[in-house]
Amino acid sequence: MAIKVPQAGVWTPAVTFFDPSTGSIDLEAQKKYFVYLSKHVTGLVVLGSNAEAFLLTREERITLVKTARSAVGPSYPLIVGISGYSTIQTLEYAQDAKDAGADFGLLLPASYYGGATSKEVVNAFFDEVAQGTDLPIVIYNFPGQCNGVDLDSVTIAAIAKRNKGRVVGVKLTCGSVAKITRLTAELSPEEFTTFGGQSDFLIGGLAVGSQGCVAAFSNVFPKTIKKVYDLYVAGKVDEALKLHKKAALAESPVKAGVASTKYAVSQFSAVDAGIQGAEEKLLPRRPYLPVGDAVKDNVKKVMAELAELERSL
Repeated sequence: MAIKVPQAGVWTPAVTFFDPSTGSIDLEAQKKYFVYLSKHVTGLVVLGSNAEAFLLTREERITLVKTARSAVGPSYPLIVGISGYSTIQTLEYAQDAKDAGADFGLLLPASYYGGATSKEVVNAFFDEVAQGTDLPIVIYNFPGQCNGVDLDSVTIAAIAKRNKGRVVGVKLTCGSVAKITRLTAELSPEEFTTFGGQSDFLIGGLAVGSQGCVAAFSNVFPKTIKKVYDLYVAGKVDEALKLHKKAALAESPVKAGVASTKYAVSQFSAVDAGIQGAEEKLLPRRPYLPVGDAVKDNVKKVMAELAELERSL
């Protein structure tokens, strides 16, 4: 029987909208945003880092996934974040995600106690979760969110091989094209999807065998990032690279984190999605702070050219 793996392409780890008066999720804006993105990218990631997943209650997490599934319909692909700090907590999140409509679960290593997160701990954690749920798992390697815990390609490949059909992909936000090369040399795309974790090395990843990317910047300019992918896989490498370079330069103001990404969304894709009052609805959840005026000005200045291009696509 064929293994269910995430589809190749561009996936967007969607940001979360909050009602500025109550602090709760703005479900109307969120649904509009999910619908808009689903028209332009391959799949959505819900409850990823850019969704501020660790700042949401369990009930909010479930509601957000249900909202996404309702917005995009029954067959559109959803990867849902299930990361927790213990095996039992993660399995609870995995069941919640599956019940709410997830196709795959995105899983960071459990690394709250960074110094104690040995390779033995990492291997046992992924094995226990993979064997404890029937939701297919996509490994999420993001050292910056995990106390510096950085999964090497040998570890990732071994976990996938031990859990064939249960661990079916990886998102490499570590930025290592070398890991993509090694993983795609060992693991068939029919059994395991290897994604870059940022859009600014999308072509680098594709050149060595990746199946695309899960990229925060595709929140801001989804059509542009998908166009880079489409041009490259169609063999139009020079055209793809020219657009890719423009996008990579435009992305620089949002590399600082979620707050700057959310502000950029409020100025561009949220407007295109028809969401009113987006800037206030896209403030980071407390206690985190919005970006200052200098960052706002830089976002608008650096992204202006790409915004025009995006709206022409």
